[in-house]
Amino acid sequence: KQWYQRRVRGMENINYWDRLKKLKMHSLQRRRERYSIIIMWKMANSKTPNNIGIRFYKNGRLGIKAEVPTCPTTTQKSVATKYHNSFISRATRLWNTLPSEVNLAQDLASFKILLGTWLKRFPDRPPVLGYQKQNNNSILDWIRIVSREGEAL
Repeated sequence: KQWYQRRVRGMENINYWDRLKKLKMHSLQRRRERYSIIIMWKMANSKTPNNIGIRFYKNGRLGIKAEVPTCPTTTQKSVATKYHNSFISRATRLWNTLPSEVNLAQDLASFKILLGTWLKRFPDRPPVLGYQKQNNNSILDWIRIVSREGEAL
């Protein structure tokens, strides 16, 4: 991806983070997380089968939330890490970060617009070799940083 972007005229000497911003693109990680959230909206609204058994519930103040599946505490650490990084676990945690005005959207088109607007609140600075990383660039990481710094989401 980085190689392709450098081939665009005027992008040769610009770092990856600035190229993403200038080309109005999201990193691959941000696109994967966005897609996971969209799949969750589709499952919550019965637009796609929920074959993995995620349980959704409505919270009066927080909108639609999903029950985060737990991994038994006796599970081997390597297995627990794989489970923690699996789609069902990550997508559920990503979904639960959404404010109610986003997750209560009535149709997919308006959901995507609201999601895009909400995602713009978080920097998209994926780890790049040779650059200092602030975090792993996941929305889950940025949520913690932003809330710790006291910024309103």
